[in-house]
Amino acid sequence: MRILFVNPDEIKHIEYSDYAMGGYIRPYFSPALGMLISMTPENHNVEYIDEIIGEQIDFNRRYDLVAITTTWTIQAQRAYQIADGFAKHGVPCIIGGNHASLCVEEASRYASVASGMAENMWEQILADSERRTLRPVYIAEDFPDVTACAWFDYRKIKKAIDNTHAHIDMVNGLSRNMRPFPILTSRGCPHTCKMCVTPEIYHKKYFAVDPDQLEEQLAIAEKLFKPFMYMFIDEYFGHDPEHTSACLQKFKNAGVKYGVQVTPNLLCEGNLARELADTGCVVASIGLESLNSEVLDDDFGKAEPSIQSGMELNDKNIEASYTAAIRKCQEAKLPFMLFWLINPVRNSIEDMEKIVEFSKRSGAVLSSLNFAVPLPGTKFFQEQKRKGNILSYDWSRYNTFNILLKPSNGISAEEFQKAMHDNFIKLYPISGIPAHLMGEASFSIEVMPYIVTSVAVRLEYLKKMVEKTFPFSLPFPFLPK
Repeated sequence: MRILFVNPDEIKHIEYSDYAMGGYIRPYFSPALGMLISMTPENHNVEYIDEIIGEQIDFNRRYDLVAITTTWTIQAQRAYQIADGFAKHGVPCIIGGNHASLCVEEASRYASVASGMAENMWEQILADSERRTLRPVYIAEDFPDVTACAWFDYRKIKKAIDNTHAHIDMVNGLSRNMRPFPILTSRGCPHTCKMCVTPEIYHKKYFAVDPDQLEEQLAIAEKLFKPFMYMFIDEYFGHDPEHTSACLQKFKNAGVKYGVQVTPNLLCEGNLARELADTGCVVASIGLESLNSEVLDDDFGKAEPSIQSGMELNDKNIEASYTAAIRKCQEAKLPFMLFWLINPVRNSIEDMEKIVEFSKRSGAVLSSLNFAVPLPGTKFFQEQKRKGNILSYDWSRYNTFNILLKPSNGISAEEFQKAMHDNFIKLYPISGIPAHLMGEASFSIEVMPYIVTSVAVRLEYLKKMVEKTFPFSLPFPFLPK
């Protein structure tokens, strides 16, 4: 069969949140689709199209099956458009990923649906597609349990990327090579945070990659792609300290650079920060999320069990606990970024300002303010829907820079959104850059991401104001997708 794998873009538009900025960090290829490509037998002709970097789909090209991911809810509407486009040409499509997995009834209106972990149902989906008997819905629970961590076959992924017949302009073609290259040391998460889709997909399952297999993957990736840096895409990195150490040693042996997302509790334990710094980690992204322990507990469900289990965080002084994790990075000379979540229902504008001040004192390379997103299918979504707090059910607005929940204390959504933008700007003043980057862990080369972000935030704001003023589209060739 000729199979097309599509990573959809989001649908962009101007809305009441005129101060919304940016979106999710996008890797070199979609990890979800990369895994399916890796599991597809060699006798199939496989192509991969990434709309996020500007690759354009040819709906007139004949395919036997089109697989579309909805890793992020913000991709859902475009995924449905793609399925409709191919349906007009009689091409069968299957939609998977987090959103489709948790919104099966909705997604099934447009195509067949693969809900849940696809490892043990992909073979059946391919067989049914070859017989032209594709089912309306495939549910992971109807197949044998997944008992091992699937891994990326970079040879197949490279071939699929090279096989694409999509047009891509030079600027966006270069942007792919600037994206972090995804790699796994594990899949799944043992925790049950209310805001996260992972517990609803994996049901607390956790699988580790064999370190020797990881070493083999690194060697192949270096030979075929030579990434400028790798990005660990584990849902919960570092769960097993012994396994983590073995994997990090493979990166050190390979002499490559990488970035990782890590929780403050793991940094507070043992010598993980030092180990990361010694094995090639160029930046640790720390999800702090809130300075209010009640928000962590009640709104995000972070205190049970991911904050209190196996860690020494002080609930009465969460700021001191975060400072302890940051100090570990500074002592190890490990550059770090801070990520925060703002829930307008519970957080005030003053809370944002406190976070900005904390971030500026921290010595972080970068800091990011993000709105809490009530992702469909999560406990957080159901809770906020029940309370009548959700402002919009338009999935194309569901990124972390659009306000989606009603602010408290009578503040309008527009006012709160503007406050988010203003505080984001405060994080990146054009003047005083050295003061912000004089922490023990970050200086010299780390100033470049700061400058790029500072300029990009301002350009994005200017672009939105221009788009709002003029009813026609204006090109911004200097801003790659």
